[in-house]
Amino acid sequence: MLLYQFRKGTNPRRVIIYLAEKGIDVPRYELDYVSGEHRSASYLNINPAGRAPTLVTDSGLAITESAAIVEYLEELYPANPMIGSDPLSRARVRSLERLGNDLVARGQLWLWNRTDAFPAKEPAPSRETADRTHRYVTELLDVLEKEIGENAFLAGAEPTIADFTTFTIFQTARERFDLPFGNFHPRLNAWFDRFRARPSADY
Repeated sequence: MLLYQFRKGTNPRRVIIYLAEKGIDVPRYELDYVSGEHRSASYLNINPAGRAPTLVTDSGLAITESAAIVEYLEELYPANPMIGSDPLSRARVRSLERLGNDLVARGQLWLWNRTDAFPAKEPAPSRETADRTHRYVTELLDVLEKEIGENAFLAGAEPTIADFTTFTIFQTARERFDLPFGNFHPRLNAWFDRFRARPSADY
């Protein structure tokens, strides 16, 4: 196997954090985004979308979506489950993970318009669009603030893929761009600090 990654990218970090939490060692290749390696002909031949991550399996199949990579690895390495250990817990984790995935999508659209760091995605960032999108981001943050309750992590006492997915957009906004994200949601703010202290969260 070989994982093509961009270690500071929001979606690749979902896989990187999962691997660290799971204790799985997978060979890595760090794509040079600055030089545009992810848009090179050789990489586009592996992943036509031209983005990270991509996991090339031992059979040669390229898995090109972070959630699919995580679920594939979870099936290969079922010990220490990160998606839940029974049908109810798996349903709960997957429900929260889907919310986190939606938050990533909305959060990225917000970032594309809130900063000028993504010209390939948004060549003309609009503060008006950013403000409008932020309402949709806040809508999901409000839901997750209620869902976490008094839990240490999103689905309970231990971290799961729901945390790995959701944490990445918080970290991208707060640490790469020094922008507030969930700071006015006290439970999520405490959750972020709690997860950030884990070794898996380090860049």
